Amino acid sequence: MKILEEPQFTATYKGTVYSFQYGSEVYIFHTGIYNGIGSRKPEILLEYVALVHECYMSDSNRTNLGDLADYVAERWKTLRNKGRYEILEKYYMEA
Repeated sequence: MKILEEPQFTATYKGTVYSFQYGSEVYIFHTGIYNGIGSRKPEILLEYVALVHECYMSDSNRTNLGDLADYVAERWKTLRNKGRYEILEKYYMEA
C-alpha cells in the first residue's frame, strides 16, 4: 500500500498550533511542557524537541524516549548547546 500523504501530527499549546512530522516529536513536546521547558519562550521548547528528537533518531540503541527526554529536560541548561553524540554518551554513562 502506498501512502499518498505523509501523516502530520499537531499539538495546541497556549493557543498556538504546532505541527510535527513524527508522533515521537509530539511526545517530546509534551514531555518538555511537563518539565517546564520554554514556558516563557515557545521557541526554546521547539529547540528542545528538535535536539531530543535528533538524539533519539540517531541513536543505534533502543533508547527509552521518555527517559531520554526527561534526562535532557533536567539538564537543559548544560546540554542545550551540546551535540547529539555528546548528549547520548553522557546519557549512557549516567544511566
